[in-house]
Amino acid sequence: MDETILQQSLLDRSKQLIKHPQFYWWCGHVGVVCNSLLYFTSVSSFHSDSVYYYRAYLGALLSYGIVSYKSIGLPKRWHLDLFRNENIQYLALAFYWYSYQPVTVTLVPYFVFSLFHAFGYIQSTIIPVLFPSDQNPLMGQVLNTIKSYTDQYHEPAMQLAAHTEVIVIIPRLLLGVLLFRTSILALIIFSHFVRLRYYLSPHTQQAVLQSTMSLDHWLLPPTNHPRVPPWLSKVYLNLRGMLARYGSATGSAPSS
Repeated sequence: MDETILQQSLLDRSKQLIKHPQFYWWCGHVGVVCNSLLYFTSVSSFHSDSVYYYRAYLGALLSYGIVSYKSIGLPKRWHLDLFRNENIQYLALAFYWYSYQPVTVTLVPYFVFSLFHAFGYIQSTIIPVLFPSDQNPLMGQVLNTIKSYTDQYHEPAMQLAAHTEVIVIIPRLLLGVLLFRTSILALIIFSHFVRLRYYLSPHTQQAVLQSTMSLDHWLLPPTNHPRVPPWLSKVYLNLRGMLARYGSATGSAPSS
C-alpha cells in the first residue's frame, strides 16, 4: 500500500514537472547535447550525418525560443534593442546556422552551454522534485556530485566557448570565404554577433584580448617572427585598425 502511494506521488510530481515550460527548455538542451555528440562522432568517423547537426540546432531553437519568450514575451514591435539580449542573439544565430550548410565548429558553444544548462536543471529541479533527498538519501550525494563538477568546470567551459567563437569559428569562416566554400554573409553575420558579444561578455573580451596580443607578438615588430615579411605585418596592422573601428561603432556597452 505504501509503495502504491509513493508511485502515485511520483506520477503526480512527474505530471507537474512536464507542465512547466522550463521542462521543454531542458529537453531542448538535452537535444543539443545528444545530437551534437552524435554529429561530432559521425564527423570524426569521416561519415558525417548532417541530420544530427540540424536536430541539434532544432533543440537550440526550442530552448532559446522558450527562454527568450519568458524574458521578453512577444514584442509589440521590433526594435534593434532586442538583439542586445543574449538569448535573442543565440536564438537568431541558431536560426541562421539551422538554415545554412553544416559548419561543425559552430555547434561547440551551443554544446557547452547546453551541457551545463541540462545538468543544472537536473540538479535544481528534476532530482529534487522526483526523488526528494528525505526519501532517498543517495540522491543527495548525486546532487552534491553534480554541483561539484558544474561549479568546478563552469568557468573553464565558458572560456572555451568564447575562445571557440573568437579564434576558431571566425578563422574557419574566413578560410571558407577565401576558398569559396562559405558564404561571405555567414562571416559578416557571425562577426557582428561576436561584436555584440564583446560588449556583453567578459569571456569574449578576454578571448579577443588574448588573441590580439598573440597576433601582435607574432606579426608586429619588434617581437614578430623572423620569417614574417614586412608586407604581412602591414596588412595585419591595417586589418586590426579596421576591426577596431568596426567594433567601436557599436558604441558603449549596453547595460545588463
